[in-house]
Amino acid sequence: MTDPAVDGDLGGLILFGFEGTRPQDVPVELVARAAGVILFRRNIESAEQLRALTEAIRAVPRQDRHPAVITLDQEGGSVSRLAGIGTTIPSAMALGAAGDDKLTQAMYELTGDELAALGINLNLAPVADVNSEPANPVIGTRSFGDDPALVSRHVRAAIAGLHAAGIGATAKHFPGYGGSQVDAHLELPTIPRSHAELRAADLVPFAGAIAQGVDCVMTAHAHYPALDSEPKPTTLSAVALEGLLRGELGFTGVIVTDCMEMQAIAAGYEPAMSAQAALHAGADLLLFSHTTSAVPAVIDALGGAVGNHGCSKERIHASLARVDALGRRLAKAFKESERLACVGSAAHQQAALEATRRAVTIVRDPLGLVPLSLGSDERLLVVVFAGSAATAVEDSAVLSAPAHGAPAGPARVRQATAIGQALAAGPARVQEQVRTLDPAGHEYKQILLAAGTASAIVIVTSRAAHHPLQARAVADLQLLGKRVVAVAAREPYDATVLPADMTVLASFGEGAHAMRAVAEVISGTIQARGTVPVHLTLSAAPAR
Repeated sequence: MTDPAVDGDLGGLILFGFEGTRPQDVPVELVARAAGVILFRRNIESAEQLRALTEAIRAVPRQDRHPAVITLDQEGGSVSRLAGIGTTIPSAMALGAAGDDKLTQAMYELTGDELAALGINLNLAPVADVNSEPANPVIGTRSFGDDPALVSRHVRAAIAGLHAAGIGATAKHFPGYGGSQVDAHLELPTIPRSHAELRAADLVPFAGAIAQGVDCVMTAHAHYPALDSEPKPTTLSAVALEGLLRGELGFTGVIVTDCMEMQAIAAGYEPAMSAQAALHAGADLLLFSHTTSAVPAVIDALGGAVGNHGCSKERIHASLARVDALGRRLAKAFKESERLACVGSAAHQQAALEATRRAVTIVRDPLGLVPLSLGSDERLLVVVFAGSAATAVEDSAVLSAPAHGAPAGPARVRQATAIGQALAAGPARVQEQVRTLDPAGHEYKQILLAAGTASAIVIVTSRAAHHPLQARAVADLQLLGKRVVAVAAREPYDATVLPADMTVLASFGEGAHAMRAVAEVISGTIQARGTVPVHLTLSAAPAR
């Protein structure tokens, strides 16, 4: 049964993605019906092109409805849709390592200024997850750390920074992905947190975000048995959304779902069914990121969520009113096109580099190798493990598992070799090898062969805890008796699988700024000032 009083407005509960980069690629009819759009790398070529695209979206007639919400994921670090055209700020964990709330606020205000200049008014950030599970396959450095109070402070600072730029903020992923061992892009995680554990840890940053006036809270596609005995995602749980988020935490803003096409949802529900269930559970804004052709049918099906299916007309109107208020408030974010000069500007890039420098951390240095002193007659081998380490959220078009051992693509090689380029500024002769994430066979032999004639070795790992062949290669290099410095480039947890007597630094990111900053620490140009914002189980170094 549908309700003619709300049928015409139900598109206002949808955010959708589309293919294309040109103004003529904008699906005008859907933009006119929906709350707004989400953009991905597939929509972005340059700052000028993106501004023209967002202007075309805003130009679509919407009668007396709010201006379109235009959003994307610009978290910083590995999840940065504007990489290559804008400024990629340090990852959340890097900012947690730097330990300065004001720095976090400044970085997110910088991000907000660039978003506003590009015509984007809502950021799907910051991540409020407490990364308590080292094996978490999807959060990692996207989290500020594993201490709830620290995460809460930085989440609040990030929201304040975005708001200072006039940009809306989204705390995600409620009630927390931090304890997951499964990527919800691929399957439904079950997180066995008790009520007490949730309240003591995972919910703390969300409470902080709400106190800070966060605009939206994004749901997690994960099952929490302590919240709902029925094995379904939080996104579809009224106990979690209406009972906990609205009732207990007092959130009055917009509840937005994570993408409804992720396998944690899509494997068990057709799009129309999942949309109805999420709306019934208490969600206000439903996100369909990839399959544009399915959206009209989803909008039509939402009428079936009214009346006999449990959603009252008043409940629908309440969601529409919240989304409308959000859209009208965020309309003020749009800035003049002249502001494009700030996007990726030299000043912004320098600020991001300085912030990254403050994050670099010496996890351990039992032999005092840092700074690494090398003469002009010595040779430094730099080995970088790079390749398809990207999780699904880092690649907008990926909805299935990334291939293992894929060769490093050009963009990743350029970023990875930034450390080699920076170290080459020193007196030693530098040889660099870029290897796949799981080096075996000829690659492994070439690493050992090059190491034989090197005076010292810098080896850059990438999620070595998930790629054991990296740890094996590092251990074998250590046995050569050379000076070896390891850099845990992606996650500091790599230190737990590397030899206990090895020098390990953490950069909390693989980007060019992170690699340059860690090279500066290794060479002694700057000192490491960061502190690891997660607990690492490190074994003691053997006696020598």
